[in-house]
Amino acid sequence: IDKGDPSIGLPPYNGGLFNAAQAPLLTQPAVRLNDQVMADLLAALSFDSKTGNYINYRDLSVEQLGSIYERLLDHELAHRDGAVTVQPNLFARKKSGSYYTPDALVRLIIKETLTPLVENRSAEDILALKICDPAMGSGHFLVSLVDYLSDRVIEAMAAAPEEEETESHGAAGLNGTPVAERIEAIRATIRENARRGGWQLEESQLDDRHIVRRLVLKRCVYGVDKNPMAVELAKVSLWLHTFTAGAPLSFLDHHLRCGDSLFGCRVGEAIEQGMDAGGLFLERPLREATQAAHAMHAIEELTDAEIEETEASAKLFAELQEATGPLTTFLSLVHALQWLDLAKKDNKKARSNFLVGLYGNPVAVAEGKESVEKKNDQHGHFALLLEQARALLSEERFFHWQVAFPGLWHDWTGENSGGFDAVIGNPPWERVKLQQVEWFGARRPEIAKAQRAADRKRMIQTLKNAGDPLAGAFTQAEQQANATARMARSCGDYPLLSGGDVNFYSLFVERAHALVKPQGMVGLLTPSGIASDKTAAGFFRGVATEGRLRALYDFENRRTRYNAPPFFPDVDSRFKFCVFVASASASASSPPARCAFFLHSTAELADSRRCFTLTAEDFARVNPNTGTAPIFRSRRDAELAMGIYQRLPVLVDRSTGEEKKAWPVKYSTMFHMTNDSHLFRTKEELEEREGAFPVGGNRWDSPKGVWVPLYEGKMVQAFDHRAASVVVNPENQHRPAQPVPTTVQQHQNPGWLPDPQFWVLKNKTSFPEATCLLTFKDVTAPTNMRSMIAALIPGFGAGNTLPVVSTSMWDEQTAVGVEALLANLNAIPFDYVARQKIQGQHLNWFILEQLPVIPPDHYTTTRFGPKTAAEIVQAAVLELTYTAHDMAPFARDMGHVDAAGEVLPPFPWDEAHRLHLRAKLDALYFHLYGITNRDDVRYIYSTFPIVERQEQDAYGCYRSLELCLAYMNALAAGQPDVVVEG
Repeated sequence: IDKGDPSIGLPPYNGGLFNAAQAPLLTQPAVRLNDQVMADLLAALSFDSKTGNYINYRDLSVEQLGSIYERLLDHELAHRDGAVTVQPNLFARKKSGSYYTPDALVRLIIKETLTPLVENRSAEDILALKICDPAMGSGHFLVSLVDYLSDRVIEAMAAAPEEEETESHGAAGLNGTPVAERIEAIRATIRENARRGGWQLEESQLDDRHIVRRLVLKRCVYGVDKNPMAVELAKVSLWLHTFTAGAPLSFLDHHLRCGDSLFGCRVGEAIEQGMDAGGLFLERPLREATQAAHAMHAIEELTDAEIEETEASAKLFAELQEATGPLTTFLSLVHALQWLDLAKKDNKKARSNFLVGLYGNPVAVAEGKESVEKKNDQHGHFALLLEQARALLSEERFFHWQVAFPGLWHDWTGENSGGFDAVIGNPPWERVKLQQVEWFGARRPEIAKAQRAADRKRMIQTLKNAGDPLAGAFTQAEQQANATARMARSCGDYPLLSGGDVNFYSLFVERAHALVKPQGMVGLLTPSGIASDKTAAGFFRGVATEGRLRALYDFENRRTRYNAPPFFPDVDSRFKFCVFVASASASASSPPARCAFFLHSTAELADSRRCFTLTAEDFARVNPNTGTAPIFRSRRDAELAMGIYQRLPVLVDRSTGEEKKAWPVKYSTMFHMTNDSHLFRTKEELEEREGAFPVGGNRWDSPKGVWVPLYEGKMVQAFDHRAASVVVNPENQHRPAQPVPTTVQQHQNPGWLPDPQFWVLKNKTSFPEATCLLTFKDVTAPTNMRSMIAALIPGFGAGNTLPVVSTSMWDEQTAVGVEALLANLNAIPFDYVARQKIQGQHLNWFILEQLPVIPPDHYTTTRFGPKTAAEIVQAAVLELTYTAHDMAPFARDMGHVDAAGEVLPPFPWDEAHRLHLRAKLDALYFHLYGITNRDDVRYIYSTFPIVERQEQDAYGCYRSLELCLAYMNALAAGQPDVVVEG
């Protein structure tokens, strides 16, 4: 097949797919497979084992190849008992973050990204585009890219009269001819070769579209992937898709490369280091590498219509690699030295000496043509570094973009002057940091099931002490992950998106922007955090507020509206991702960004109520501190939220560089559930390890001091600090601690208290002086029953899933305090706006501080009949919160005492009465937020569908809504104390 066989009318297909060098083992004399063995193998591959039907591999799609790639990533080779085996490893693919992208999303990204580049462009201009997928996987994006560009070329040819095309582009067309003439020449070559070779042709594969696909593939399509298997599968995908009987497979090695897209060395960086040190060693390698651009251009010009052209392409590419080899090898070593720990003075000195040539010509040393003699300590020290660097290079595939694709960047020594016209793709979504639970879950489940991080740490140390080989593998994986994160932060390539817990997708986003021309486009599928996470705020603010954002389409992984399976079945159905399209630079004519959120299908983008535009000013208004994206579900949501922001201040405004607070608040977390887990004790540990004994109020005394409950987010609900106890199921690796909801009977007992998972030792340094704490649930989602859930808890401990918002208990000037802020946070209008901001599964402080709140003075200046808003809020919040004896300090602070100054008993727990109290509060806050149109109120309530469904089941109506509308009228009529009927 590789060389062809005239005796059976088989043309040579070449391309490398059937090259003997791809399977060197099979060329060994000791390994020979006779025809009978091969016949049996081919038969097994050619027929369905169950039905006996013939398998038509021509119909093999990129989707099926992508599925093969995913399944291959689910396994790993293992050496066991002297044999090589294949074993499952579900962690392997998750670590790579590789998931097959549904075709509709691929087409959407390509269309949104490339439309500005192909509109009103000639066929020649389109064929001159350079588009790259830097994490190409099995080539899905590239296959769709070939189709999209081919269709646009055909359309451009049809739109331009033949005479005009010849006159305008005859001198600048491909090889000096218009595209139409080039297509006809390729077609004639294939037919002539088939006639001479006696090959059978399929005329349907010789139409313009098929031939243009081959032109697009050879000239426009670029891809890189770290996994060699992915590169080979991408080639197969593209070969199958552009196959033309009678023509060889296109040569693709020049544009589809294997390497780490994220890590490599810029030529200018190496030149700066070398020249600053006085070395001229790079002159010749640099000259030869830059001249390789001619070879790259020549390869792209060859159409591969006949075998001689594919052989010429391969020969030119070999010359290109030879010319760029010395510079590539040197850059790899320079970059590897950066990865090593060079913080020590001796290491930095050794690297500097290497660059000035103290150990020989640095390029020759990198190539191994010169050895480093250990004639003194300095040479010996560098020889050790060199050995470590080469060991690293044997594991990593650093990729140097400028040298790998010569000709794309015009000036390697200066600022970015060149690059791709567009970068597209779906990069890995996984965190760089090694996730211990997932890693051990695939290898040693009992470690993954440890209840606390501190317990898991002890178990890992036990492995190391025992010399278990798994400990070495874990240490190596952890060190590699840590080195990757450290390099991402220190290399200088990712100044905006390498903060916090680094994720691979964020690095790819920043890399993509660096790879495109100043007028280029970037279109990627990423987690929605790119537009909402605090660590991405600096990057997204620049894109959004400078007018560079072109499209932001936010999707939920679940597709429940259509009873369809998730977009990505192996990813949590609640996960959100987005189509992110941006230009590298803005212009005065830049259009507003097209936005849509909570999509379940790409077809929903045709709905003008779902898809709308946001200007740079809009982003700055709704998130003044970060410039991150809101997530308006509809145009109506955008209008309602924008109106609120125009009327009211945000909780904390930093847009001017100075901090302006609507409330005197301070945010804090008391205990980190992972990092502080060594401070926690279970009930059994209190008794056995601490010698503790219960003293009432869920507290334990001990020789060390008093242990108090550690509250977690799962234990509270709105106005309810006793919402759930915590039980532990060690079989659940990812969520062993689960809430057990409090019953009505337990709520009605003011002495009943929930059981926490842990207790902590109370001391002055870790605990605030307040008698009670205003907290809110950090773990949430905009699709939950409620997204903002706040509660007062006793002055005990709180985990990081239950952050604390400190404010004064009472302000003499405004006559309001923590109770008003609590009511505001739990109000439906506030939650409605909050749901427009939460992209992920956490209500972070940077989101909360940018939400509009009612300022303290509004409570006393706004009256409803005889009472101020402050008086209404205080009475309702006191009754909703003070339902147990442990909240007596709050009741005292609120003045709920008898004539003798003793705190009065808690209020009884009455579900129906609590529903009225909360409805009255919501009604009051609708007035305070300036939303008095009843249709708007109904619409806002409709955005809480779980609440509506539960109340329909319980009451036969949307009870909260009906009560709220009634109380709104009562308040407007000046009757705040009335109890509405119904």
